[in-house]
Amino acid sequence: MNSITSLHCRRFGTLLLLVAGLSGSLTQSALAAFFTAKRLPYIDDNQQCRGQPLPATIEHLTGEAWKLDRKGKQVALEEGMTVDEHEGVKTSPSAFVSLSLGDGSRIVLPSSSQVTLSLNEELKVAQVTLDQGQVESYVIKRASDYDRFQIVTPVGVLGVRGTHFRVRNEDNGHSLIEVLNGQVAVDRDEGDAPLKKTPGKPSAQADTDADVQVMARQGLRIQKEGTLIPTDLLPPPRLLGQAGQTGPAPAWQLIMQPVQGATRYRAQVATDTSFMNIKQEQFSSTPEINFIGLKAFYYHVRLSAFDAQGLEGETGVYDIFYYPRTTRVQ
Repeated sequence: MNSITSLHCRRFGTLLLLVAGLSGSLTQSALAAFFTAKRLPYIDDNQQCRGQPLPATIEHLTGEAWKLDRKGKQVALEEGMTVDEHEGVKTSPSAFVSLSLGDGSRIVLPSSSQVTLSLNEELKVAQVTLDQGQVESYVIKRASDYDRFQIVTPVGVLGVRGTHFRVRNEDNGHSLIEVLNGQVAVDRDEGDAPLKKTPGKPSAQADTDADVQVMARQGLRIQKEGTLIPTDLLPPPRLLGQAGQTGPAPAWQLIMQPVQGATRYRAQVATDTSFMNIKQEQFSSTPEINFIGLKAFYYHVRLSAFDAQGLEGETGVYDIFYYPRTTRVQ
């Protein structure tokens, strides 16, 4: 452990001792509130100082969404709010929410989605239970073999180290995963079992025959029965042009080159390159997608296509200055 890391952890250790020393003058509820608000960093198996993943912080919010407390009570979500263990987030049909975890990982919830956050105390990793809809995750790569970020779905647990991937649930009880970078281990048979450490191995989960590795640019439909076989994702659509920026109510139309094997297309518009602050998304059965109500801005546009299994393919990103003719420059 280098000197800076050691100093950082020592400072938190000193703070812990100071609080403990003052415990005689503080109430038990005040102490509980302190430790709930901020969990102290820990030393991992490689002697590195790591931040605790929870609580998560709401970084960006577009539309209406809610925070769910431990009893399921809904509170209107706001940027800057924290979401702790056994709490959740729910988005409306036109909302987008991005959360940052204390370990640097990020998750994005599109419309009509719901997740519940929990903490694997043994592995010091976040568990995100996907209750409804979809979640897109950007997980920080860890040096330790034991550290995993987990997505829990109705048909299994996804064990992750460092990667960028999407997961969503379908009404028929199946789950879909698309890995854009890195790899994800899918464990269908032990969906309700926590991961356990095994000396010299990433986890007990990795020892099971049920594990299926989904690599970068691959997707998988996770079913309760049958063989799980990852397939290659469709390539990203190519943007050919744009139209429809004139008139009293301009509809911004994006025109894509058709992708062989695609059944529908998706386009997302964000104000940042990392797509944490998504403003709109639209789907279409044709390679032409319309957006309505966007203001003049320099947008980042992300395009993708879905195959016959329902797997969303790789994404192509374009930077476009949208300027509807009705916009008046002051």
